[in-house]
Amino acid sequence: MLQELVNSCETVGLEINANKTKVLRNKFASSHQINIRKNNTMTAIEDVEEYVYLGRLLNTKNDLEPEIHRRRRSAWAALNNIKNTTDALTCPKIRAQLFDSIVLPALTYGSETWTFTKALSERVRITHAALERKLVGITLTEQREKDLHREDIRKMSQVKDPLVFITKRKLGWAGHVMRRNDNRWTTLLQEWIPRNEKRPVGRPPMRWADSLRKEISVRQGTQLIEPWSTIAKDRKKWIAVIRAHTN
Repeated sequence: MLQELVNSCETVGLEINANKTKVLRNKFASSHQINIRKNNTMTAIEDVEEYVYLGRLLNTKNDLEPEIHRRRRSAWAALNNIKNTTDALTCPKIRAQLFDSIVLPALTYGSETWTFTKALSERVRITHAALERKLVGITLTEQREKDLHREDIRKMSQVKDPLVFITKRKLGWAGHVMRRNDNRWTTLLQEWIPRNEKRPVGRPPMRWADSLRKEISVRQGTQLIEPWSTIAKDRKKWIAVIRAHTN
């Protein structure tokens, strides 16, 4: 498939950069070396364990922890870049809008595709709380001395809740994926049911759609009445679901 892409690119004057092209394999993939032929020369494509693609760090273990670290650093860098501006603003609403338009997207970039566990969501919340304190000019020690709760800091900052923001983005992306009708992999994988395969022994890792199945699918007792994927295909129903989970 890669060689076909190389050949098709050459016909229109394009060339694949072999130095930027990497191979990322899961445990089911073949381990044979992948090569491409360019100008009658064979070039080996490097195998990597992780790679930054479209701004997100991907790895063979599907571990989200390294990406969360990158998002935290990006958010702090974004806040530091606008700190002089936010300090000069006297209107809390404008300051919050600036924070939500620059810092919050840096913290939650790519969150539509995150498999969000409670531990990771707590880490994002803690980071956001620290950013909020920096925004309003209060240290953690001062917060404890003044006995201020998270709700008190939120009233002062007037910024959006990061977990609600992530939930809204994930639900929006889920609806978009399920309403596609062009046979893309993103849609096919959500509807695919593996046959004659069993999960390994032990507690299975959480999957992207597990939270949607648990919170949105309609059940009567243990019986599934309407799965989330069916609800998502109806735009009006899905908009109602998004509003119910983010308001």
